[in-house]
Amino acid sequence: MGIIPDRVREQLQARFEGALTGPVHLTLYVKPGSSRLILPAGVGCATCEDAREIAEALRDAAPEKVTLETIDVTRDVDKASMVSDVPTIVVSSSADEGRVRFQGLPAGTEFPALIEAVERVSRKDPGLSEVSLSQLTRLTEPTEVLVFGTPT
Repeated sequence: MGIIPDRVREQLQARFEGALTGPVHLTLYVKPGSSRLILPAGVGCATCEDAREIAEALRDAAPEKVTLETIDVTRDVDKASMVSDVPTIVVSSSADEGRVRFQGLPAGTEFPALIEAVERVSRKDPGLSEVSLSQLTRLTEPTEVLVFGTPT
């Protein structure tokens, strides 16, 4: 059995059937070849295969709405320039405009946040109040917002 049990895959498919209205593009950045070995920083990726399984499960739950592109950061340096750590999953409505990123393995308590991000991107619903959206229109420079999530 993999990281995503069959029961969860079935639940994900049923959930996405009603929740996804528009396209979602996932981009997975990986550094393959090290499986679960613990290696020095910058060498290999101990969680990339698990991240691949998660991304593929999301795609397979709604293949008519969700597409997946996997980028090997050691081979495609041009496309890899936007990420500094692997694994990274970018959630966007097209292959060109990824703004939601999950760095690290989105398993455990991070998995529901990834599912919600896929649903919100599909519905084009940022989940912000009208007041927040109005204040964001006043920004004059590009702004990056980082949200850190961990149970510890």
